[in-house]
Amino acid sequence: MAVKVYKDSEADLSIIQNKRVTFVGFGNQGSAQAQNLRDSGVKNITIGNRDDEYKPRAVEAGFTVKSISESVKDAEVIFLLIPDEVQHQVWKEQIKDNLADNATLVVASGYAVAFDLLDIPPTMSVVMAAPRMIGPGVRDRYVAKEPYPCFVSVEKDPNSNALPIVLSVARAIGATLGGAVESSCREEAGIDLFAEQALWPAINTCFREAFNTLKAAGFSDEAILHDMYLSKEPSEVFERAATVGFFRQLKFHSPTSQFGQLRGTMANDGTAMRAKFEKVLHQDILSGEFAKFWSGAFTSGTSDLEELWKKSEEDPISQAEKRIGLHD
Repeated sequence: MAVKVYKDSEADLSIIQNKRVTFVGFGNQGSAQAQNLRDSGVKNITIGNRDDEYKPRAVEAGFTVKSISESVKDAEVIFLLIPDEVQHQVWKEQIKDNLADNATLVVASGYAVAFDLLDIPPTMSVVMAAPRMIGPGVRDRYVAKEPYPCFVSVEKDPNSNALPIVLSVARAIGATLGGAVESSCREEAGIDLFAEQALWPAINTCFREAFNTLKAAGFSDEAILHDMYLSKEPSEVFERAATVGFFRQLKFHSPTSQFGQLRGTMANDGTAMRAKFEKVLHQDILSGEFAKFWSGAFTSGTSDLEELWKKSEEDPISQAEKRIGLHD
């Protein structure tokens, strides 16, 4: 079945324009989406934020700012745009007991909803409007009237009005200009976590071991790193892949490069990698095990994130970057 793509003509902007809206969080996504909604004619916007560096930014931007618990009390639509790892704790301690009846929760990341980390009241609608774009990009493209990709979904609809609301939200943030793609929190979170825990670790490991192999063969740090990524050639490759296709971008390479890449890729059936990918996807991510671990580890301060950063700084490829002055 084809996935539904929603355009401007299918979204009634007046729905969100006439709602009392609260943004919990004024970080990259919160600031961008709040400003886009205001420019789309939404007049009643409150920012719920703790006393950190983002609060004065919200005030400077001209928004009414309250504590998180106060901001949600009469909100009809609540955007939960704080980091995944703290949402469950903030929800439990500051939001859950202060919600108005029949409010709608909007998430831009499917993580907390997909893995049932939020105790959501039975009368609350839950929708997702998830830009596939960093916050500044969401703002810049709205201002320039340029499209960007976005996933939308209805997760809970006890009041039979969730779809019109999320489409109105998507239009107000500029996401239906190019088409908002029907998805789900499970799909958005699953693919996102898979990329972070399987795809990119595999790519990072390939680059690291390529460096180690070439270094052991006597090649210089400068030559290896410039050829692998300092030249920014990989960004050009991905740019072409996004416009003409993953393999077809090879047409922009030399015949020698085309032959080498295609022969090497087609000779590897990917069995071992696929088995590892399937384990990460099903046993770690979709099972909810990672979400359970990460939520507990972050809350208790045992995530080991700082230790992992230290190890990455000690890695030979990071040391090579330091030697050539990249970290100055």
